[in-house]
Amino acid sequence: MEDIKAIEDFFNYVPNFSEDPVDILESVIQKAKKYLSESDIQKIRDTYEFTKAAHAGVYRLSGEPYIIHPMKVAENLMEINPDLVSIQTAILHDVIEDTEYTYEDIQELFGQEIADLCEGLKKVSTVKYRGEERSLETLKKTFLAMAKDLRVIFIKLADRMHNIQTLQYHPKPEKRDRIANETLKVYAPVAKRLWLYTYQLYLENGAFKMLKPEKFERIMDYLKKSFGNGEKIIEKGIKTLTSILKKEGIKNFSIQGRLKSPFRINEKMENKYHTDDVSRIMDLLAFRIITDTVSNCYMILGIIHKYYTPLIQKIKDYIAVPKFNGYKSVHTTILGMFRFPIEIQIRTQEMNEIAEHGVAAHFAYAENNGSVEVSSNQNRWINKLKEIVANYTDPNKKESFKEELNIEVLEKSIFVYTPKGDIKELPQNSSVLDFAFSVHSDVGLRFKNAIVNGQIKPLSYVLKTWDIVNINTFKNRYSAVKHWIDYLHTPSAKSQLVKYIKAQEREVRLAEAINGLNTYLRSFWLPLFRSEKDKVQKLADSWEIEKRILGVLDKKETFGDIVRAAYPELKKEVQEKVIEDTTVDETSTLKSTITHSDKGAREEEIIIDNDKQLHCVFCPECDPQIWEKIVAKSGKEGIKIHSLCCKALKTLSYSSLLEAHWKSDNQNNRYNIHTRIKFEEGKVTIIDLLTLFNTFSIPVIKFELVKEDEKDMIAEIIGEVWNPAKLAFFFSDLQKHHPALTILSKEIL
Repeated sequence: MEDIKAIEDFFNYVPNFSEDPVDILESVIQKAKKYLSESDIQKIRDTYEFTKAAHAGVYRLSGEPYIIHPMKVAENLMEINPDLVSIQTAILHDVIEDTEYTYEDIQELFGQEIADLCEGLKKVSTVKYRGEERSLETLKKTFLAMAKDLRVIFIKLADRMHNIQTLQYHPKPEKRDRIANETLKVYAPVAKRLWLYTYQLYLENGAFKMLKPEKFERIMDYLKKSFGNGEKIIEKGIKTLTSILKKEGIKNFSIQGRLKSPFRINEKMENKYHTDDVSRIMDLLAFRIITDTVSNCYMILGIIHKYYTPLIQKIKDYIAVPKFNGYKSVHTTILGMFRFPIEIQIRTQEMNEIAEHGVAAHFAYAENNGSVEVSSNQNRWINKLKEIVANYTDPNKKESFKEELNIEVLEKSIFVYTPKGDIKELPQNSSVLDFAFSVHSDVGLRFKNAIVNGQIKPLSYVLKTWDIVNINTFKNRYSAVKHWIDYLHTPSAKSQLVKYIKAQEREVRLAEAINGLNTYLRSFWLPLFRSEKDKVQKLADSWEIEKRILGVLDKKETFGDIVRAAYPELKKEVQEKVIEDTTVDETSTLKSTITHSDKGAREEEIIIDNDKQLHCVFCPECDPQIWEKIVAKSGKEGIKIHSLCCKALKTLSYSSLLEAHWKSDNQNNRYNIHTRIKFEEGKVTIIDLLTLFNTFSIPVIKFELVKEDEKDMIAEIIGEVWNPAKLAFFFSDLQKHHPALTILSKEIL
């Protein structure tokens, strides 16, 4: 009943009408004396005197002198043993906002560190919760301030704790509801995430009491009736457990009993049991055993299971596998002590500090600069907050911002293992594809399959806590497609996929648009886009001119608009001058490109990259004919078709090649890659070479091995590929995994 009585006392708040609330000051000082020096204590007294004078004559809605509020905030803050600066800031936190004193005044009197913290708290308080939309700004400012200095959020939570305690005195029901909603949707989840249990307890139940008073009172009445004001059940449980442990030889331990809070019980009623009947909720009582060593924790667990029947699925070992925020404890749920199940938590004193005070138990202020150290997982989470809010700059994107915050920040998490035993935290309902993207965007974009707990699972498989996940990827290609968005839950993964798809679509559209522009330029005998004498590329920077060219496909302007902007003097005589100024080679190239009467007909006969009919141009050097085997090359000037005998293919990067064939061929081209490889016998084997071909799914149709001299061998290999771009990855991996070999030649046939 410890928490229930504390909650009841918390809401039975009696206003203090004393003009000199020295009793609260002394309460703060008594706790601070345990770890602060006498000079620090005097600074607290001086800060109090200054703040009391600054707020003189001002009263709260409860009728109390205003100085009561900052002192109650400081008292609430003492829960986490704050440093001197935090205590002073808690006392001063409303001075800049509510009095004539400025940031500069506080800086001069108390130093920049305190002034900065006060300013941070002021910024957090400026925007109020006005429903979901306005709540985003509150979240943003809160998290931005928190990411900069955790002490801001500690003080803000202590401040909100006193505000929720006295909310009943506000005369406007709509404002009471607004503050309660803001508390429940913003501040309580932050307290929970930081594992600040006391703040979470009072904030959740304060908001619950204000928003659903009848439910709150009904649950409180049930708890008091069922468990008794004298705490007899808890006392009996503590006595029984103490007797058992002493009997088994355990010496250093203490035991606490705790009932679930009304808010948490209501959550179970609504979300798990779907009932209004409190009596249906069985697991209301928990005991905590605090001992001195980790070995004792496990010994006590064994003793408990010796005397009572454990629910196997309820045994949780957070010592071996701590939670993301550093929480450690062993949990078990037993039958037999009472008529209902009992949860027992077993931990050391250090673990208990972290469980009670969360991140506040992790940080230590350095003597020289007051910097904060937090656990690595907490640090990652804080950095994630900073990244999310920093990226929220467009008010039109508030929905995506809200979704990302709700999922990435406030939603419940699952914890899964990598094959190496590392733990990754993901939001609930995350798929194996979400996991792949969380490892690295490249892993997600090259996803092949997932092995979960030793079994292959589809990309839609929804993960559960403690799943062991291994992602297999394609080494030679990106496999991501647009419909994968349906299998993603996390906004960050969706964003990475959408970015990739848009980039892919843009490249294809851009190649098509550039091809159209070049066709238009040829009709006026003007230099091709991005050729040496082209003026179109000089209209704007590269990104902007590409945007304009793409705009033609969207009918925002025409190729004529772009060309006239580059060549405003475009008349017959200007055309003739352009031709005269063109070199002989360029003129012959242009003419050879446009004098073929069958050019348009041949272009219509080209199929590029899996039946995608795209605009293209023919290489003027090889001028491929309809009976020749062809390949496409994608570049800044669009898509160009080459015959396989073209000399240009010897210098082109394979990564820019696309499969292409004549429409009359019916099937895609199969290309043969002919390569000659030299290697030292013993350092590279035939198996090594064939394994790499197999890894890239390149069938070997010819393999000949010749001994060149005493130590060197030459392998002549012909393989077959559908996608010529695959060859870029193949040859890159060949050199990477076998640096001892030399590629003498490579040719597409």
